[in-house]
Amino acid sequence: MTIQSLFFARHHGAENAQTNTFVSANEQIIDLGGSEVLLLLQSLKTSTLNWANKTGMAVRYELAEQALSFDVFFLSDTALRIVTNDAEPLLAVLATASESFDVDILPRPELNCLHFSGPDAGEFLSQQFSLYMGMALGDNSQHYGVQCDDCFVIASAKDAQQYYRVFALSSTLTDLTQSLTSARFNPQAQAA
Repeated sequence: MTIQSLFFARHHGAENAQTNTFVSANEQIIDLGGSEVLLLLQSLKTSTLNWANKTGMAVRYELAEQALSFDVFFLSDTALRIVTNDAEPLLAVLATASESFDVDILPRPELNCLHFSGPDAGEFLSQQFSLYMGMALGDNSQHYGVQCDDCFVIASAKDAQQYYRVFALSSTLTDLTQSLTSARFNPQAQAA
């Protein structure tokens, strides 16, 4: 699932390089594929999928009854990528709902996550992944993701702050961690 568009947010703000940080996170990916992925998503919660024609954009889903929330990235009309902190209960909900739809559910437990942020994060991202830095995310909660080689890279904005997430195999994230350390990013104890 390669995403073609390569726009990402540029982060400006803090003056102190000590605010450049990174941390491992417990988020997981679940991929959905099939001709009825959008119908499955609509069956979980009645909503308008206005973002569905913008590859890489995400919408936040809240399933109050199940106390679940997750981000859904549109990759194509037949492929969605879910990012969640609650993979097991969400997989149960998806499995039950998918019985009525032509959808394949593929958990991706082999992909781990690394968050990083700070005044140099945008520049680091553009150099590390050769991404064009052009689209500024708004002050609201927004997410945009692209596939870059073996990594799924996400730019996010929340409460007027921007941060980045990279999902990849452990070995790739180990190399990325070394690059972040060399670029003077500081490790944190846990993800926010």
